Amino acid sequence: MVTVNGQKSPTLGIVENVQLKIMDALIPINIHIVDLTKEELLIGLNWFSRYKADLILTENKLRFEAQERKFEVKIINTTSSNVKV
Repeated sequence: MVTVNGQKSPTLGIVENVQLKIMDALIPINIHIVDLTKEELLIGLNWFSRYKADLILTENKLRFEAQERKFEVKIINTTSSNVKV
């Protein structure tokens, strides 16, 4: 797998059907676990297609459709110490 930083890293495992929560939408995804020093989440193009998602970087927004509803969320950059899983 090619990671967020552009380097190749073997997948250590896959957690299937994780319920990713964005706002109040629960979105099932498979998470590939890789050995990295940074905490990052990379969403693949298939996710964008499946949820009709648009990433608007000029506005720091993500728009997508899930559970027959439309969502728009603000993208916030955080340090790993602020991330809650």
